[in-house]
Amino acid sequence: MESGEAHSRYLRVDALTHPLAPIAERFWDARPGDGIVIGRDIPTRPIARLLSYIAIYQPIEGGTDFKVHLAGTAVRIRFAREITGAKLSELFAPEDFRVRYQAMMEVIDKNEPRRACITHTAGDVDVFRLELLMLPVWSPDRSTRWTAVFCFYF
Repeated sequence: MESGEAHSRYLRVDALTHPLAPIAERFWDARPGDGIVIGRDIPTRPIARLLSYIAIYQPIEGGTDFKVHLAGTAVRIRFAREITGAKLSELFAPEDFRVRYQAMMEVIDKNEPRRACITHTAGDVDVFRLELLMLPVWSPDRSTRWTAVFCFYF
């Protein structure tokens, strides 16, 4: 890698280390038997302090991309703009899009969470690191599987 070249390292992990992650994990563990439903279970009191860290992604274009249905304040700050309504493919470089798209599709297909750690670097310097907890959720009308992503920044 050339000096100053930007790069993202995406690693699937078994557990998250961010101090707020246990709240999101407990939310998943206590989910209703029929699953998490946008509008009924998100937002709710048990995760109120995490709402700025969440992004809700809706599959679009026959499942070939995702649209940001909702983005919390911390997520918007990371992108330095409002991203609600943006496509995942517009937010990330092709390789980063591919990795995130595949992870979210796996969450939907397997109906189970996925955890990841992402480090953004510039040359040999780590610029920032975040952990993700991706959860399968139902659309408000319960017709389609979406993905809720808790984004915890360090």
